[in-house]
Amino acid sequence: MSNSKKLNIVIIGYGTGGMTAAAYAKNTCRECNIIVFEKRPYPVYHPCALPDVIAGYLRPEDVIEHKPLTPGIKVQTSTEVKRIDLNNRRIQYHSVNDEGVVEYDKLILAMGSTPSAPGPLREALKIKDVYTLKTLEDAMIIRRKALSSKEAVVIGAGPIGIETAIALRELGLKVYLIEALSEVLPTALDKDIGSIVRRMLVEEDIEVLVNAPVSEVSRQGDKVLVKASDKQFLVDMVVLATGMKPNSKLAVEAGIKANEKGFIIVDEYLRTSDEDTYAVGDLIQTWDYITRKPTISMLATTAFHQGRIAGINSVGGNEKYPGTLSPFILKTGKIAAGSTGLTKTKAEQLGLKAYSARVLGWDKPHYMPNASKVYVKIVYDVKQRIIGGQVVCRECDVSKYVDIISTLIKLNANVETLIELETSYMPRLSDVYTPLYTAGEAILRRIKRKK
Repeated sequence: MSNSKKLNIVIIGYGTGGMTAAAYAKNTCRECNIIVFEKRPYPVYHPCALPDVIAGYLRPEDVIEHKPLTPGIKVQTSTEVKRIDLNNRRIQYHSVNDEGVVEYDKLILAMGSTPSAPGPLREALKIKDVYTLKTLEDAMIIRRKALSSKEAVVIGAGPIGIETAIALRELGLKVYLIEALSEVLPTALDKDIGSIVRRMLVEEDIEVLVNAPVSEVSRQGDKVLVKASDKQFLVDMVVLATGMKPNSKLAVEAGIKANEKGFIIVDEYLRTSDEDTYAVGDLIQTWDYITRKPTISMLATTAFHQGRIAGINSVGGNEKYPGTLSPFILKTGKIAAGSTGLTKTKAEQLGLKAYSARVLGWDKPHYMPNASKVYVKIVYDVKQRIIGGQVVCRECDVSKYVDIISTLIKLNANVETLIELETSYMPRLSDVYTPLYTAGEAILRRIKRKK
């Protein structure tokens, strides 16, 4: 695609969404000017690798890219955008050495998110030795403190909380993982699958509390006191992993519409309420691929696909975003888990008639020394269409199963497709009789029994 006018595209934020938007805008319109404003002193870092920095598996410099990943774009680091002027299509910025105004033809918002803490935990953010994990600097501070600590509490058993808990345990700390809801990974897994992950965490010598909302976090001398349910813990450090909130203040102040939680509302082209402004990633309210209902998906893969579409559309494209399956995977220590699409719980909450089958198989032939048991749960609807899947194992390639299930959902496949899949076989890597095949057979046997 070419554009006769030399467009000026301004992007605020150079995380996954902003980085991808910049790349696709430039590759689609070579003559366009692409300028990115980023608050960080370096263009790119990889936040999903931060628990590995805490554990010492990676060095801080391993997760930084010192140059923009796309030639021909300008990334202005250590620069904060202070104001968006939608009427005149310009932004005001400020840096240590410079400040000024830049005009644009199209604007892409990719400011990401920041850690949030609900209720009584908001005040905890002000307490010494209470941390959140979002930036590389956060990871470095947590690691420094952990190296001189013996006990830690991690509040929140989502992916960040679990990965942080494992990282701290690998450094030799006694770790307590506390979750307010009824199971770990409560939004990604059904309770029966989440309970398997919880048992694995306990086997890794992490004490896990569920159904345990935290009522107090306070400083007690040189320790931090955490009260949850009927228990209390006096520890050296606390990490809050209680979710993220969108960095949408700048956009809302400019007049761009957001929902009640501050997530920016976009259409299928990822345009905001201002026709010349797009938004992507953690910043926006997106929609579920299956139900088309609003959802929040703060995943790098979601931001990548949204960045691609916003980048292309900002230079004259007409791409539509189909919605997200929110495919999630976790691999930390000897625990691997993943999910995609709807859980059975979520499907029922949305009023769908949903069914499921859970099976236990092997990722490789059982005689292989590194064979791992794999729990697979498939969720399907009244038309036997696959609408979700969950996987838990020790050492298997969990991404393989999640990616296959995601593909089946996108192809509108039914459960019979699971036993029609012709997958590859090699004892060191996979079995002939895969866990997905086992799941398909179990579901079809159940359906035949009911007829």
